[in-house]
Amino acid sequence: MGARADDEPARGGRTVPERITLAVSSLVLAVVVVLLVVQVGAGDDPPQPAATVGPTIERGDSFHVPVAVRNGGDRAAATVHVAASLTVGASTVEADQTIDFLGAGETEDLVFVFQDDPAGGELTVDVAGFAAP
Repeated sequence: MGARADDEPARGGRTVPERITLAVSSLVLAVVVVLLVVQVGAGDDPPQPAATVGPTIERGDSFHVPVAVRNGGDRAAATVHVAASLTVGASTVEADQTIDFLGAGETEDLVFVFQDDPAGGELTVDVAGFAAP
């Protein structure tokens, strides 16, 4: 009879390293299966960015209009173009900003700055367009 190594099985069972490897492999496989199930079960709504205007803040000689842009869809939106238009009397001022990337369910905060008080005119803020990456 020859000498037996410490990590050899005594009666054909698994060694400690084999058990550890089996446990880790099983865990990795379980994580992959869960991720696949989540991916299949996730919605497939297209991007739906929408703008919500917050209360105007007066700062010195200018008026800051906070805007929250939220993507209500299940897919990301890229190059989200947000346009604002303020009409006071016969004068109209337009401004725009672009959000490079807006993931599903994410919200990005923007601020538009005007010289005239939006309360004294008509303010319109809309998502003018976006790309679906």
